[in-house]
Amino acid sequence: MLQDLKTQLGHSMNSVRRLLQSPVQVGQRGNLMLGVPQSSLRAAAREAERRCVRQIRRDLYRLLDQHPSSRLLVRHLATVEHTLATKGLAGFDALPVRVTAKALNELDSLVRDWSPSGLAELRSRMAVIVKTRPAGAEPVSTLIDQPSEWADISEVDHAEFEEMERSWVGVAPAAVQAAQKN
Repeated sequence: MLQDLKTQLGHSMNSVRRLLQSPVQVGQRGNLMLGVPQSSLRAAAREAERRCVRQIRRDLYRLLDQHPSSRLLVRHLATVEHTLATKGLAGFDALPVRVTAKALNELDSLVRDWSPSGLAELRSRMAVIVKTRPAGAEPVSTLIDQPSEWADISEVDHAEFEEMERSWVGVAPAAVQAAQKN
């Protein structure tokens, strides 16, 4: 009986302690409110998202800034960097899936050390987008004024590029020249 009384008294004291430690605010009409208001929760969520984007941008900038021509070589990842800088996470989410998938491949090929939290977070977000969104279903967004600004960037190997370059300047490919000599 005495133990039950102590337990009930302990629970009551804990309840009173939590009540006294909870934040109290005055509402717009002058009434007292217990707890944290929704506007504070939204502001805290926005600030957490801003910190996350800053960390992603900082780590991605450091990665791409290691070599002067890296942004030219990994154009999809450079597009992600530019989009995060100009339009934030909403713009990043609005990127076409094919651009995000290619940027994910470029990021995987560049990064060996995933200890920077921004790069790990970016990779996680890109993997979720690629996995959950079908390739043909692009988000309808008002953030992108001209959908044509996201050109499909293709990559070719060096031998194919040299062959195309010779055709542009009027020199026949090596195979054609060898066949003509015979």
